[in-house]
Amino acid sequence: MIVYHGSIRKLEEFTKETVVQNLSNGIDTIGFWFTSEVNAAKPFAIGTETVIEKSETEFWEDGEPKVVQYDRPVRGFIYKIYMDEPNLKEYESYDMFMQERDKYCDYLGTKKRNLTWKDKAILLNKEEANAAFRNDLMSQGYDGFLITNTKLHNAVTDFYCIFSGDILQIADMMPVDEQ
Repeated sequence: MIVYHGSIRKLEEFTKETVVQNLSNGIDTIGFWFTSEVNAAKPFAIGTETVIEKSETEFWEDGEPKVVQYDRPVRGFIYKIYMDEPNLKEYESYDMFMQERDKYCDYLGTKKRNLTWKDKAILLNKEEANAAFRNDLMSQGYDGFLITNTKLHNAVTDFYCIFSGDILQIADMMPVDEQ
C-alpha cells in the first residue's frame, strides 16, 4: 500500500521523536498521519518554524547582540510511504472516528455536561485520551485506522493513522515545490 506524508522536516524514518503534523481537534499525537492522495499531503509540508538567533541589527548597551525570535516560512517534503497491508480499523467518516475517540476525552466548557469535540470546548487530557484510544485499538489487533473520504485542505482523501513506524518504509522523498 502506498500513502503520502507531508512534513516541513527532513525525515529518515518514523520514530516517536518524529515531529508530528499540526492537526485540528488534538488528534496529532495518536500516531503518524498519511493521505491516499499526494496533493492532500502538500499543506502539511508548508509551514513555519521558530528561529532563535543573535540579531545582526539590535544590540544591548554593552554592544552584545540581542537574541531575537521569529517565525520563518518553510517549504518541506512529501514522503511516499510503503506499508505492507496493515490491519486497520475503518471509519466511514471523521465524525464517527471522533465520536469513538471522545469516549476518552475530558472537555472544559461553559455550556453543558457531556461535551464533545463538536462543542469546540477545551480538551483537558489530549495526551491521555490519545494514548487510551490508541491502546484500545492496539489491544484489538489494529496497526492503525483509516477514515475514508475525508475532506482535508480542499481535497477529499482517505486519511490514515498508523501507530508504529516499524511498518513504514520511505519509498521516496520529494520537495513540496516539485509536486
